[in-house]
Amino acid sequence: MIRALCLESFKCFEDLRLDVAPLTLLTGFNAAGKSTSLQTLLLLSQTLRGQHGGAELRLNGPLVSLGTPGDIMNSSRSRGNKLTLGVATSDVELLWHFAAPEEDRRSLQVVQLDVKDKASSSLGPSDLNGIRPVVREGFVQNAIALLDRLVFLSAVRQVESEVFPTPSETGGPVGDVGPIGEFAAWCLHREGDAQIAPARRCKSDTESPTLRQQVDAWAAYLFPNTKFNALPIQRTSLMHLEIKSGLTSDWSRPANVGYGISYAFPILVAGLCATGAQPVIVDSPEAHLHPRGQSRIGSFLAQVASHDAQILVETHSDHVLNGVRIALRDGTIDPSLVAIHFFTGRSDQPAIQLSVDRNGGIRDWPEGFFDQIENDLSQL
Repeated sequence: MIRALCLESFKCFEDLRLDVAPLTLLTGFNAAGKSTSLQTLLLLSQTLRGQHGGAELRLNGPLVSLGTPGDIMNSSRSRGNKLTLGVATSDVELLWHFAAPEEDRRSLQVVQLDVKDKASSSLGPSDLNGIRPVVREGFVQNAIALLDRLVFLSAVRQVESEVFPTPSETGGPVGDVGPIGEFAAWCLHREGDAQIAPARRCKSDTESPTLRQQVDAWAAYLFPNTKFNALPIQRTSLMHLEIKSGLTSDWSRPANVGYGISYAFPILVAGLCATGAQPVIVDSPEAHLHPRGQSRIGSFLAQVASHDAQILVETHSDHVLNGVRIALRDGTIDPSLVAIHFFTGRSDQPAIQLSVDRNGGIRDWPEGFFDQIENDLSQL
């Protein structure tokens, strides 16, 4: 499992190491660096999966589009045209160093990979296939496999259509719903009869452990009596998604049942499909949800993360946070499996990691950390 994100001279950060856990919440002010931190993973995953041996950092692709090297280089750092992105697991730390060639400042090429384990070493371009080590085995390949299998769901999702695409390449990670949730219907159809493993992710008051039944069970927890159905459209590569939002209601197209249900659907699919410590990044799981739904999606993510998955969440919702805190109090997830970071926007202390206990209590509550309700009520 990924245990830390490492970045140097990247956008707003000169140097940052961010510890992450099976369930990690990134909170804080706008433009304070939450998305930038997660883009470390997105850029590495996008490059590993898309370059087919190329040595260039893929700044623009299916997971994230960041423009040019000049758009992402930290201007206050005296590293010139260089930046570093990396990850650490319990066994190894990988730090990729990129630089813009003097003859072409429009790209960033890998110049070195530092491998920090029991036998620390540095690998140059001749030892790499693109940004992949050529001959490294064991812990290094395990760490890279996690980046290969990463799933990302952005804050913007495809919800208005009743027709959804299938992936052009079917060899991607299991549960890859697509950055805007466009492949969630296809995932539900393809994996619908597969059993959820481990079964402890299943909603406790249901008997069937299949993906199809568990998506419906968790959907009903968020939105009572809601069900999903995904069907292939004959003689096309398209999927049809329909939603039932009540016991006696008819099946409807997604655009006719409200954005909240459609926004939550790919989160449920991706979370239930994740296996083997697979990293799943979810941006704004609270989008378009009623406060009760926001709290319960937090509880869902906590239960998934407590059983063989890694969920990294960017959120502005105190309800999502409180759903996680309730899951802690109820024993759904252990405090050792939760990391909460508050991004301050300050250069001297850009991110504060908060301590949370098994009762859901948070010590040393910093100013600006989900305190607006109290501030507003005090004024009223």
